Amino acid sequence: MADVAAVIEQAQREGRDLATALRIARVTLAYVSGPEPEPDQARALEALDRQLRALSD
Repeated sequence: MADVAAVIEQAQREGRDLATALRIARVTLAYVSGPEPEPDQARALEALDRQLRALSD
């Protein structure tokens, strides 16, 4: 599984805001996990979705 924290840290080092970093991490994880993610990957995707919704409120 992709290291979501590392993807977020890299995006922030590149000067991206938190929402953009989370979107990049979500797309990366979705790509790596494929059409049928493992349970831990599905939970991570759901958590990223919740965080993105919270940031957009």
